[in-house]
Amino acid sequence: MDEQKVIEAIERIRGMRNKYNAVLGSLPESARRKSDYNNDVAAFETAIEALEKQLPKKPENIVDAYSYALGEYRIGKCPNCGSEVSDVFDVCLECRQNLDWSE
Repeated sequence: MDEQKVIEAIERIRGMRNKYNAVLGSLPESARRKSDYNNDVAAFETAIEALEKQLPKKPENIVDAYSYALGEYRIGKCPNCGSEVSDVFDVCLECRQNLDWSE
């Protein structure tokens, strides 16, 4: 997936979310709680979260490791969920965050 297109989509969805939040903020409290816009804002948040996982992030605390089955590899901590990750995979197996293992 083209990273620039993902970044642009995230920004566009954030803009829509902000507009919906502005409308919600202008409503009286009772109408705000009942508004279907709350569901739309929640959907925007979910879409942003999913798209952000498509953008590769560098693992934290990377160290070298070795196993007889795999040979040399590196392990680290997922920058999104904190799970242990390995450079055997380009994605965190827990939260599906794309990982960038480049130096």
